[in-house]
Amino acid sequence: MALRQETAPALTPPLLHDPFGVAAATLADEHFEDEFEDATDELPPAQTADLHTSFEDCEVAIRKFFNNDLIGATNMMKPWERTSLYHSLGTAMFEFIPAMLTFDHAQINRTLAALKVAINICNQHRKNYTFVESIGTIIKKPNYATYTDLEAHAELCYAEALLLQAAMTIMDGEDLTGLIKGTIKVKNCYTSYKECAKILEKKEWETELSRVQFRSGVRLGIATFNVMISMLPPKIISVLEFVGFSGNKTIGLAELEAGSNEPGMRSVLCDLTLLGYHLVMCHFIGAPGDLPVCERILDRQLKVYPQSVWFLMFKGRIELLRGQFDAAIETYNRSINSQKEWRQFHHVCYWEIMWVNSLKMDWREAALYANKLIEESSWSRTIYSYSKAAMLLQLNDITSAEKQQCNDLMRNASYYKQRIAGKSLPMEKFVIKRCARYQAQGGRLLLPAIELLCLWNMFPILAKNERNAQNVLKLIEATSQQIEREPCDWMAGYEIDNRALLWFLQGCCLAAMNLPRLALDSFSSVLQLKNHIKEDTFLLPYTVSEMAMCHYQLGDKDRALQMLQDARKKYSGYSLESRLHFRLHSKLEIVKNGTSTTASPTTS
Repeated sequence: MALRQETAPALTPPLLHDPFGVAAATLADEHFEDEFEDATDELPPAQTADLHTSFEDCEVAIRKFFNNDLIGATNMMKPWERTSLYHSLGTAMFEFIPAMLTFDHAQINRTLAALKVAINICNQHRKNYTFVESIGTIIKKPNYATYTDLEAHAELCYAEALLLQAAMTIMDGEDLTGLIKGTIKVKNCYTSYKECAKILEKKEWETELSRVQFRSGVRLGIATFNVMISMLPPKIISVLEFVGFSGNKTIGLAELEAGSNEPGMRSVLCDLTLLGYHLVMCHFIGAPGDLPVCERILDRQLKVYPQSVWFLMFKGRIELLRGQFDAAIETYNRSINSQKEWRQFHHVCYWEIMWVNSLKMDWREAALYANKLIEESSWSRTIYSYSKAAMLLQLNDITSAEKQQCNDLMRNASYYKQRIAGKSLPMEKFVIKRCARYQAQGGRLLLPAIELLCLWNMFPILAKNERNAQNVLKLIEATSQQIEREPCDWMAGYEIDNRALLWFLQGCCLAAMNLPRLALDSFSSVLQLKNHIKEDTFLLPYTVSEMAMCHYQLGDKDRALQMLQDARKKYSGYSLESRLHFRLHSKLEIVKNGTSTTASPTTS
């Protein structure tokens, strides 16, 4: 293996580009000091892998990683993790993944420590300017042709490491300061990626392999920023554009697909980003995902990595989105059985299987997987606890022991609430209110699991399976008829809220089943109760949003646009507000562009 002795160049801290102006001067100074300390930490002189050796090692590590040899992949990075750009970044990445899956503070701290080492090494090899040269770069553009291959890749690895560090900083922050510091790092990362794009365009490369690997990284970074920013609600986008961010989804997706189809160690990461966007993010925001693209990626990658936990999870996801519930459960179980080192991957599959069983109305089986998450996962025991109780409460033959479990879960759920990025999780706050409602109503809730399915946007999936969709609709209608017949003293003043909820669930189910006229009748019943709703005010903007899409399905585009704007502007301060704003942004794009409201069809 090729080795060479490298001496770290003299370090001069890069100029800080403060994206927030004078108002953020104090935070910028703090950020500058952090970067200066990173840049001047001395690492002992040591032999290190040259760029081409690093590329080879990373390619091997990636193959090991996607073949579930997680320890082997990590060990590939160990020999030069404190001296080599790519080995240190690889080590940090392998720490980052479990941190993102668990939100465990100890794991986050290990990730931050690994990222600090990676950033130190990047700063040692990035293009350095004297003070006079730094001033000169303000007046005229840098001469990117003078960058060496090592300096170019150092800039790219720095951008990647800074993005991971920003994510960890935001996740680990307990207050607004952590969020702002993370945002500043994201801005610096974005600036660095734009520098990399200019380097790619202007530089004469020492080897073709070095250029190919660099282009793969630039495409991944720039494309991901474009796609992620384009999904944000308009208010956030306007702020980001003010400080220099911009996002174009069409360009971003095209770049990801180009990166996916070209050589380069980051090609498979482009695949993962595309799969995550189309199969997870699009579903969350209510946008149609491109399933044929995902199918092609999975067909290609599963031939190379037939037991990969990653690609099996996404295969299960695409089967779920198609309404192939039994096939999805089988694939998720294959993913669970494919490796044992990182239990966090199991938890993702447990979460998915819980929802598949809920869609099948197999409530005890769904509760079983919610219980597995309570026992094993540290992400949100509040949400897991409420989900398990909600599933059990759907049972017609609930036992006294199961009812006692529900009581205990509802009483204890709030004890586990947590803060991420300095804020409580909106869904945790919502389910804690539902736990309080359960207590106030003497241990009763109306269709709590069906409500969760609706809020997690599972009704469009449910509609793919006509029999299951009909069963859920019948359950909603039967519950409505039951509360009409029975005295409602147990509702403790929430009678109107409960009736509005049932009308809303019925409307959403009918809309998902492509019955927009019937859905509009149900939604209109919700709005008739708007002045009498006591607590569930979120039902009003959510209802207006759904009505808008019904009108769009019926061909009234102008009315749909007006109602979506009303839902965005006329309501505030309700539960799960940010979730709806993401979906409103997506729905506005669908209506303006005249696109279908359903995912693209799969190929045979």
